[in-house]
Amino acid sequence: MLKIQGLNTHYGAIHALKGIDLEIHKGEVVSLIGSNGAGKSTLLSTVTGIQKASSGKVMLYDEDITNIAPYQLSKKKISISPEGREVFPDLTVLENLRIGAFSISNKGEIEKNYDRVFTLFPRLKERIKQQAGTLSGGEQQMLAVGRALMSSPELLFLDEPSLGLAPNIVLLIFDMIKEIQKQGVTILLVEQNANLALQTSNRAYVLENGLITMQGDAREIANNPKVKEAYLGIG
Repeated sequence: MLKIQGLNTHYGAIHALKGIDLEIHKGEVVSLIGSNGAGKSTLLSTVTGIQKASSGKVMLYDEDITNIAPYQLSKKKISISPEGREVFPDLTVLENLRIGAFSISNKGEIEKNYDRVFTLFPRLKERIKQQAGTLSGGEQQMLAVGRALMSSPELLFLDEPSLGLAPNIVLLIFDMIKEIQKQGVTILLVEQNANLALQTSNRAYVLENGLITMQGDAREIANNPKVKEAYLGIG
């Protein structure tokens, strides 16, 4: 579905991504794990056109979308729930969700997507008229994911969805990731919580200092001694 080939990204003289090769197959959850500063968010920024690639390719099916303009992502059935949630604090839950459907003109599809989001996150329906800035951190994360789903994506990027959340809310978010996959959405999960990410994923990549150092079946990655020591806290 998505194939990244030899992707390089620079911030001035800093070589942030160094020849990244990564592939996502339709229907999978693929995790990208790594420590702070490894290049995870840079990779997402480059794939989504926020940061310009120095070289390499990003292919969606057979189409080259390298350095795509971010506003064109939804037309390609790609959506992102960004790190830090970035909801519109002065707008209501409903208004935030409606913004997520900006590329859809079919009212029936929009209503269907509202139903989908409120089924996944009943708490959002309870707070439908509430300003997003008054929601808890967990509720804002639900809203960010829900907003991303409003564009009917086939490929969803989740950037650090567990960041700063209470443990019980983290578990809820990961349960919803599994449910979204069951609905036919392919997911790239960028996540520092390596344990939960690997439990939730089909395959995984480990990113260190701008390089992919390991890839494979998520269970095999989770059982790798180096990964256990570095990311799972198991010596």
